[in-house]
Amino acid sequence: MLEFLGALINFAIRLLAVLLCLAFLVTIVIVLLLVNADSMLLSPAVYQNALVRERIYDRLPSLAAEQIHTSMHPAGEGMTWGGGSNPLQYAGPEAQSCSMEALGDQAFRDILGGLRAPSPQEISAMEACGVGGGDGGADGAPEFFKVLSIDQWGSILRALLPADWLQAQVESVLHQTFTILDTPGAPLAITIDMRDFKKRLTGPAGTEAILQIIQALPACAADYFPDLSDPSSMLECRPPDEMMVFVEPGIAPALAEAAKTIPDQLDLLEPVRASGALNLEQAGLPIGPRQILQIGRRIVRLSPIVCVVILFLVTLLVVRSWRGFLRWWGLPILAAGICVLLTALVIWVGLDVAISLGRENLPASISPGVYDTGAGILVYIAHRYALVTGGEGIVLGFIGLGLVVLSFFVGRPKHPLPASAPPAAPYAPPPSVTDDTPRASGIFG
Repeated sequence: MLEFLGALINFAIRLLAVLLCLAFLVTIVIVLLLVNADSMLLSPAVYQNALVRERIYDRLPSLAAEQIHTSMHPAGEGMTWGGGSNPLQYAGPEAQSCSMEALGDQAFRDILGGLRAPSPQEISAMEACGVGGGDGGADGAPEFFKVLSIDQWGSILRALLPADWLQAQVESVLHQTFTILDTPGAPLAITIDMRDFKKRLTGPAGTEAILQIIQALPACAADYFPDLSDPSSMLECRPPDEMMVFVEPGIAPALAEAAKTIPDQLDLLEPVRASGALNLEQAGLPIGPRQILQIGRRIVRLSPIVCVVILFLVTLLVVRSWRGFLRWWGLPILAAGICVLLTALVIWVGLDVAISLGRENLPASISPGVYDTGAGILVYIAHRYALVTGGEGIVLGFIGLGLVVLSFFVGRPKHPLPASAPPAAPYAPPPSVTDDTPRASGIFG
């Protein structure tokens, strides 16, 4: 009976040790992901490098021009069901999903594939979803903005937003954002210096931008004469060339008046603060969200100790020899390295798959160039994160493998060299002495 209880207790101890090893595998994967996120994803340098690598500051005016034009002129803009057109084929994923719910699966597929024309009731149902309404432009956008082409938008934005100014402001915003996160007492404000922009707006670059807009407008009526006291009247139509001598001198004063409404320091968080959305300290918490973030980051930085404590508990439970120590530490560390490496591969491949799926289901309001650029920045950051994590997994794997291999050479009995056989001794029974020598225990020795 005592032998059975002893075997049962020994089995329970070994089972607990195995469960602790499994807990170590899960814990070390989570710990490494959090530690790397703290050191990489909460650092402005990572995002600065990603933006520079994607040449975002040189490309931003062109990307913004493409996005502005796309939002004002989505695919299928102005298209109706008359004349054999099929606006449903140009609708975005959300509009198509809404139309499928309104029409039913079979009717939706028939109309999308052009197998039949929709009935008046079906046309009304699809227009309620934003398909075939005939007005796909941006709501509330001034008409003179809609006449500009992508190249004209790009030329205007490049003149007003040079790359060096963009880089300085974006990097400043990044540093201010992470200062807010890192410093609980920092003011909730993210400012952009608009003084250089106002100088360009009121200078030759701003005048040239307005002239480009005027040249893109439809021609004015023969009896048209702009109201020079109202700057917006300059952008109603394109006056004749002989009338431009009256219009052009009024552009600079109109821009100077408009620039007075732009602050020298634009606070991006001011509208959010005014709405009360940032008053998180009033949510009934004993401490503010930024204090919670700081405490969480300290816990993350100390979390590797948890992994060491788990292996130390395993040592106390089952390790009785150096060989057992090497195996009970080596095998979990080797398995942890493999798990961490596999997690890094999942991050790498999973993000690429998610981006491909998003590209196939891109909403009509987002330009492909903007999506591809944003995806490129995200891929750069995520791949670097996965590389660091995978590298740590490889190092762990080699450490664990080294401990396991070393366990095969530790504690092996040494065989003496063969010698001449001594004379045979008379047989004597072995002494009846209790063996108190410690024995190795545990699954791995």
